[in-house]
Amino acid sequence: MDRNEVTLVGRLPEAAHLRLLQSGSTLGTWRLIVRRQPRGRGGRVDTIPCVSFEPEVTAAVTDWLPDDMIEVAGSLRRRWWGSEGSKASGYEVEVSSVRRLERQVIPAPTGDEAGPVPTPAPPRRVSSLLRTGSAPAEGDGASTLVGSEPGRRGRG
Repeated sequence: MDRNEVTLVGRLPEAAHLRLLQSGSTLGTWRLIVRRQPRGRGGRVDTIPCVSFEPEVTAAVTDWLPDDMIEVAGSLRRRWWGSEGSKASGYEVEVSSVRRLERQVIPAPTGDEAGPVPTPAPPRRVSSLLRTGSAPAEGDGASTLVGSEPGRRGRG
C-alpha cells in the first residue's frame, strides 16, 4: 500500500505569505527550518518549502512569528514550472494540519538591566511590513492542532 505522509517539526525563519488565487482560494506559503541529526562537526539544517490551501491552516500560520517552533503534517508534492523547453521542478510539503509548539519569548526591558542599552533596529520599508499576515492575538493557538488529519480530507 502506498503512503505519502510527512510530519516535520522545525522553526519558522520568516512570516508566512498569502496569495489570493484566481479561483478565489487562498494559498499560504512558508519555509520550515529543520535541524538534521548531528554527524561529525557542525550542525546542518534543511529548509523545506510548505504550502497549504486549507483556510484554517493558512489563518493560523500567518498569525505566527519568526522563530516559532511548529509541527506540520501533510504530503510531499512535486511541482513543475517553466516553459516546455526549460522545465524545472521542486518538492514541497502540502500541509493539511499545523500546530505551534513553542514561541521564542524575548523579555521586555525593565530598566534594571546592567550593561549597554540596546540600539533599536533601523526602520524598515513599509512594503516589507505589508507582506506579513495579521497581527498575532494573545493566546493564538499554541499547541492547538489546526486543519484536517492527513489522509482523511477530500479535495473539492
